[in-house]
Amino acid sequence: MEENILKKEEKEKRIKKEMNKIKKVFKNLPKEKLQKINDLIYRASFLLVMAQDMEEELLNCGTYTTRTVNASQTFLKTHPLCKDYRDTIKSYQAVIKQLDDLTKDDMVQEPPKDELDKFLES
Repeated sequence: MEENILKKEEKEKRIKKEMNKIKKVFKNLPKEKLQKINDLIYRASFLLVMAQDMEEELLNCGTYTTRTVNASQTFLKTHPLCKDYRDTIKSYQAVIKQLDDLTKDDMVQEPPKDELDKFLES
């Protein structure tokens, strides 16, 4: 029971860390727009953490499993987690695309650097 609580707390920390990474990308958005996309940012972070956990499990167990029907027949089968992993990655990509579509017009663009700015930076 206590181990499950620790795992849950660890996942929540990882989700929050991913949320902060994504929010940095959208730091130039107006506050009201950022509040509207917070649910999508949470969903993307959750899906990414879930996919990372699945990926680790697949790396540890392998992507194929052997299944023995009887003593003489053995089959090589794709690990059941592979399909869930693929679906999770697709969902994550869809949420990120939705975030991008919702915010691309609102992103505050920094003015392009001219030659003087480039010179001063070097």
